[in-house]
Amino acid sequence: MDTIGIEALEAGDILLMMGEGPLSDLIAWASDGVYSHAGIVVEGGELVEASLGGVRRYPLARRAVEFEHFHFIDAWRPQDGSGAFAAADRALVCAHAGDLLGAPYPVDQLALFGAVMAVRGKWPVHPLARRLVRIALDRALPSESPGMVCSEVVYRAWAECGAQPRGRMAPPIVEGRRGTAPFPAIDWKRLAEEIGPVLFPKAPAGLRSAGQADAALLLRDVVDPSDAALEDAREQVLARLAGPGSLRAASAGAGAGLDHRPNPRLVSPQDLANSPATRLLGRVMHRAAG
Repeated sequence: MDTIGIEALEAGDILLMMGEGPLSDLIAWASDGVYSHAGIVVEGGELVEASLGGVRRYPLARRAVEFEHFHFIDAWRPQDGSGAFAAADRALVCAHAGDLLGAPYPVDQLALFGAVMAVRGKWPVHPLARRLVRIALDRALPSESPGMVCSEVVYRAWAECGAQPRGRMAPPIVEGRRGTAPFPAIDWKRLAEEIGPVLFPKAPAGLRSAGQADAALLLRDVVDPSDAALEDAREQVLARLAGPGSLRAASAGAGAGLDHRPNPRLVSPQDLANSPATRLLGRVMHRAAG
């Protein structure tokens, strides 16, 4: 893959990233892809992304050297049938990305994992993994919540900008084949450390390990859910996400395809890469092996 510098990026370009840590591994596996996070390039040498602190602007130059947090970052460029969008169109996209800044109820990667699992329905065999899936499905957001996951921010910036007719620049989303990649090797202790502060954010100061311990107990003690229980939880997520105002009513069928106007809650980072309207520009950052 070609390597490109951040100076080659244009406003509206999509950055797709593979993050460090167990949740990133799970998101990539669940979505049958290689990405776990997404952001959109805006003017001023920055990107807009969803984070635990809310939808924010973040310096591109800083992200391009965050080797401790990301394995690699790839740049993708949306285009129409005749090529890249005009500068005026991309300006509309960036303006709407700005409108999304500061979403008041930020969410975490567990919500993204839950949304991906609701679409893909790939139930792991490992009992701890199944319990985590059940927790993640409970964290997937209903349509009325103002919180946003990372790929939703990117999709909305393009799909809901001021272009006329509305939705003209929405990247078509297609459902790829369900993959057969083996379940990733998970460091369960590290996973508990990662999700503890998310599940139990009010642990007293100075007791940082309290949330991690609670998460470890939750993963260990929750009854191993059956396939039927997971499928029922999945159906409930999809029903909640099919509320009024959605760009698409989410389909609950395991084999059902996604049309080109999906519910933004159900768009994953890998979906943006799989879209026929995005073109890979190159790799912005790649952490050296070892």
